[in-house]
Amino acid sequence: MNLQARTKKAIALIVVVLVVVAVGIGAVVWALVDSAEPRLPEITAYGDGNSVTVSPTQHCNVNLEDCVENPITQLSVRAGYPLQLSLPSEISDAPWRLIAVYGDLQTGETFLDGIMVEPGQRSAITVPSDPNLQLLGVEVQLPSAVVDEAGEPIAHAVWAVQTF
Repeated sequence: MNLQARTKKAIALIVVVLVVVAVGIGAVVWALVDSAEPRLPEITAYGDGNSVTVSPTQHCNVNLEDCVENPITQLSVRAGYPLQLSLPSEISDAPWRLIAVYGDLQTGETFLDGIMVEPGQRSAITVPSDPNLQLLGVEVQLPSAVVDEAGEPIAHAVWAVQTF
């Protein structure tokens, strides 16, 4: 098939215009992504048929300066029902700590439980409950290199869920 010179020029012009448009769209997308505010990772919490997205309650820079405080996320989870947390790779690929607070429904006493999780070990966790112990809340913490008087790392980012 032999195309006329005029047809060849039209096809070449259309191809050039499409390439220029594609490059322009790519440049606009790159500029928008490059100028976007960095977002902190979020955790998904699920319990007793409800789920919420949990933003960081506290976040500080590495030197524990310039801290930002946000409201604690609340989720209704009845006593005896577990809480499930799903963590993004930005958290699960680092060492992180889980602290759970329980309240005895009979005595009103509170108890703390916690674990330290190694990098890449878990991206989801189920926090157990007991019919006699109400899960009052949990914290997921990313420890910093700064330690307290007891030698424990201080968290530079915290995701908290208050359950009731």
